[in-house]
Amino acid sequence: SWTHLLHVGHPYFAALIADRGWGTLPLHDRIGEIYDVVRNEIDLGYNRADDIPASEVLDERYGQCNMKGTLLMALLRAVGVRCRLHGCTIHKALQRGGAI
Repeated sequence: SWTHLLHVGHPYFAALIADRGWGTLPLHDRIGEIYDVVRNEIDLGYNRADDIPASEVLDERYGQCNMKGTLLMALLRAVGVRCRLHGCTIHKALQRGGAI
């Protein structure tokens, strides 16, 4: 289930939301600020597994694309934004080399 991955009620999320003042921002600004944090402050890197909770991604400050997506969704939901993401599997051969 997504519940164990999103971990929306984790204290890390409440602290970040309070520190950044996201709870008082208009909806559009909340979404943009959260997107910027996940994009710019969470490094792209491989986690130990594909099913770690978003709170762990936030704590470690890095994650691969699906884990950053999970963190994005958890933070958005934590500030009252209804959302869901759709992912796909990428064949390993496509991932080799990283750049085209």
